Amino acid sequence: MKIKSFQGGYDKNFSYLIWCEKTKLSAIIDPATEINPIIEFIESNQLILTKILITHTHHDHIAYLNDFLNLYPNLLVYCYYEPINLNLDFIGLVNNQIMTLGNEIITTFYTPGHFNDSVCYWNKEHNIIFTGDTMFVGRTGRTVSITSDIKKLYSSIYNILLKLPGNTIIYPGHHYGYTPFITIQENISLFDFFSCENFNEFCTIMENFEKNR
Repeated sequence: MKIKSFQGGYDKNFSYLIWCEKTKLSAIIDPATEINPIIEFIESNQLILTKILITHTHHDHIAYLNDFLNLYPNLLVYCYYEPINLNLDFIGLVNNQIMTLGNEIITTFYTPGHFNDSVCYWNKEHNIIFTGDTMFVGRTGRTVSITSDIKKLYSSIYNILLKLPGNTIIYPGHHYGYTPFITIQENISLFDFFSCENFNEFCTIMENFEKNR
């Protein structure tokens, strides 16, 4: 799987263009940044855009969705099967659902907590996961929105994402860290958010983060 990241949008958002190198079939993960650079890259590399994958439906992550659909009306939009802020046709996903992009296989993980329709997209072969706002470089997503739930976030982090191989590379939804991406093991080694002994310790770290941000 090949990846090209684009930064912009509301708050250092990332949009990712991913594609199968053999078939040239491509998808956008989170239409959150200005579309012209993405379109130019697609055309200059002769890619075939077929899908949009949404990590969650907070407005900043779908800000440019309609712009893409206006240019590519046959695009298939994928998101959690019960999206909160989406009023158009979509293909609903559930936990552990598999989809293909050319010869690439993508597995969906349902990871609520930051938002109740949060999902992550994992490519096992290349040790890559797109985490949206569930996990960033250095910290987790916040739990201050309607439908946020810190217990669900803790479970999503500790029972799903941190169970993946340590060399899995995290591609987050925002550029909030010292680097655009990081491995799971590096996140665990460097940051307290990912080395908690229990839920209460996680809550304390989250509370301190909110007080000091």
